[in-house]
Amino acid sequence: MTYTFKIQDKVFSVETEIDKEQTIVKINEKEVPVEFEKIDDNLYSVILDGKSLTIGVLKDGKKIQVFMDGDLFIIEAISERDQRKSSQELSGVQEIKSPMPSRVVKILKEIGDDVAADEGIVVVEAMKMESELKSPIEGKVTDISVAEGDAVEADTTLLVVSSE
Repeated sequence: MTYTFKIQDKVFSVETEIDKEQTIVKINEKEVPVEFEKIDDNLYSVILDGKSLTIGVLKDGKKIQVFMDGDLFIIEAISERDQRKSSQELSGVQEIKSPMPSRVVKILKEIGDDVAADEGIVVVEAMKMESELKSPIEGKVTDISVAEGDAVEADTTLLVVSSE
């Protein structure tokens, strides 16, 4: 099972594999062997990478408070939609998609152009209103999948911006 969490503005992808002999936790694709025992509903004994820890966990909606070795960490679980977005951010590649069925009015960049975060890159029209779509990351335009005048469906990839 894969979970995505945000801790102090850093995004972590955590995947667990449990078999009869041990639990393997992958944190951003780095494998770490883990042994744990549930002490009560909010307290766990954990051996993480050979180090013994006692961890307290309190859940409050999407926020999780984790007490570990005297330190408090606030963890925010990320929705499946935001997981896909975070995954793209971790890879440094961001697909700019049409938010609804629309017509491409103007493409403001060409392949290879530099783009700043929050800079407009394409204008679409839907329901007689024009909207400028902005790049969520700084990078270069690496692909343009549409042309001006194209009619597109919701969630159609219009451009790809890469920060790599």
